[in-house]
Amino acid sequence: MDTESSFIVSPMTQRISLEAGEVYHGSIKVANPADATKDFNYKVEVSAYSVKNENYNADFLSENDRTRIKDWITVENPSGTIKPNESIRVNYTINVPNDAPGGGQYAALLVSSDPESETNEGVAVKNVFEMACVIYAEVSGETTRKGEITGNNVPGFAASIPIKVSGSVKNDGNIHEIARVGLEVRSVFSETPIYPKSNESGVVEETILPDTSRTISRDIDGISSLGIYVVKQTIEYMGETSVVEKTIVACPIWFMILVLATISAIVYSVVKTIRKKHRRRMIFE
Repeated sequence: MDTESSFIVSPMTQRISLEAGEVYHGSIKVANPADATKDFNYKVEVSAYSVKNENYNADFLSENDRTRIKDWITVENPSGTIKPNESIRVNYTINVPNDAPGGGQYAALLVSSDPESETNEGVAVKNVFEMACVIYAEVSGETTRKGEITGNNVPGFAASIPIKVSGSVKNDGNIHEIARVGLEVRSVFSETPIYPKSNESGVVEETILPDTSRTISRDIDGISSLGIYVVKQTIEYMGETSVVEKTIVACPIWFMILVLATISAIVYSVVKTIRKKHRRRMIFE
């Protein structure tokens, strides 16, 4: 993204609790960076938020019972201009209906370049939507919390790097949950951790929406393509814990081919030598 059209939205997610009949006031910050070369004309729209497939591709178009909150949100200042090195608070209001269902509700505040304003200035805008703040709301009422860990996958062999590990969880309830996935990596020849370092936690937290399954994949970085490593993955979700610890042999295909070729050459040489000796013995006899 060009410096002229770049901007920052914070926070990227908001987690809020709502009561039926409540009027909730919130805001996000939109900033034009200090190194920007022109004013930024912004536009904010409200959309539904859901996900597609287990990889959790964001879906801002599909609507369902868990995206009703989209129609409850009003943005106070949905468009405006921000000068370089300045920011603005975009305020919004959520009018929760008295009959709002209990459980999770999900929407997004989409922040983009204002195409109408930009066109008036003779600037071509390629991307209408640029960034979003996702709202995870929990509405009071009947809440069902149900889910499980469905997979904890650590390979025993890797032919290329980065090595990928993954975990899978599902949410059968009506409210979002948090899955915590911890990763520890060390060389089989050392107790010193490769990951996490002393200043890292090694744990990621991911949100799991109602009625969905999610696969959480991670790449193991900072290791050689040839080595033996001990990898431990811990998944904590809905009061359940799954721990898998494996020794992973990392060996690239070219190295395996080289080893096999070397072994074949040695075997061939040994067999050839034995045959030569056998022929000589037969001649002298």
